[in-house]
Amino acid sequence: MIHYDSDTIGEAAPVSDWIAAMEEAFVDTATGKIEVPQRMHLTRGENSLLLMPCFGTKYFSTKLVSVHPGNLKNNKPVITGTVILNDIQTGEPLATFDGGKLTAMRTAAVGSVGIKYLAPKEADRLGIIGVGIQGFHQALFVCQQRRISQLRILDRSTGVMERFMERFTAYYSDVEVILARNAIDLCKNSDMIITATGSRKPVVPAGGKWWEGKTLIGIGSYQPDMREFPDLIFRDLAQVFVDTLHGLEESGDLMVPLKKELIKRDQVVPISDVIMKKVTLNGDTRFFKSVGMAAFDLYGARMVFESLA
Repeated sequence: MIHYDSDTIGEAAPVSDWIAAMEEAFVDTATGKIEVPQRMHLTRGENSLLLMPCFGTKYFSTKLVSVHPGNLKNNKPVITGTVILNDIQTGEPLATFDGGKLTAMRTAAVGSVGIKYLAPKEADRLGIIGVGIQGFHQALFVCQQRRISQLRILDRSTGVMERFMERFTAYYSDVEVILARNAIDLCKNSDMIITATGSRKPVVPAGGKWWEGKTLIGIGSYQPDMREFPDLIFRDLAQVFVDTLHGLEESGDLMVPLKKELIKRDQVVPISDVIMKKVTLNGDTRFFKSVGMAAFDLYGARMVFESLA
């Protein structure tokens, strides 16, 4: 059985292939071509363990992933894990994958699918709150979807921001990277805002209507008690786009607005409906919430495995 480490996964395919693989995962999930059981989610304090299986036509995959926010204090990855790829006919394990890297790559590709279908073509100012491993990959992938001129970043750790700048400019030296003074500075001066934090309270401002006409991508809230966006934003949304409807039972950024009747259930739209041109976009303010699903791991692992076979 082959093991693919972080470097191998990162170099296996261009960004465009990752994004195309995630679009295929969206469509195949929506049309019932693959089976995606709801993931098992276990919590111990602030730490989480997720078990995520997915059954395709040629392969099935299982991801074991741990989320330990406290690792930031020790300069260790918050997300670690392993993905196993098996033959669907025999059950034989074919390969294992570094789960942290595969998750970072496929989640960044999912975020870029949101940018591709929801953000105006002329949008060129990106803002990212939370610039750890996930925020870094989000930035790299978005730069393949839009011609970014300015990138504003914000993180509670100055060291994380400095490392981000050093790594990012090695890829995109022509993009102006700006350390935002605060969240309102970042939000007002960005056309697209991505949040990739483990916060349990909103990380963007609640007032000022700064969100009007912007594209918002929420990556971080994957538990009921986690929030990245305040209530007021949801009152102004015509539609709320999601990667999976499972998020309605998992993410505080979906559960709380629905419970408070800030949005209605019929406003929540799977982004697969946009990809398949089953819905029309309403309003200039766009919001996409990603909580992740095992289909992304299967299609990412399949792509790496077949690219390097």
